[in-house]
Amino acid sequence: MHFLPSFHDLNTTIGEETNDKFSDKYELNGQEVSEEVFLSHQSKVFDEAENRMHTIKAIMYATLK
Repeated sequence: MHFLPSFHDLNTTIGEETNDKFSDKYELNGQEVSEEVFLSHQSKVFDEAENRMHTIKAIMYATLK
């Protein structure tokens, strides 16, 4: 599983910048995960990101309490 944000395509400014920065070092063209894997029905990245949001909110609540 992968936490967001993820660089899975080059259609964004950040994706292009990451590709330009790391394409010489890595063979994946600056992508962390392929778009087919990221957008597949089995992908759980959005569920994981939602769970992380609730965890962060709980930690903030406990800290500020």
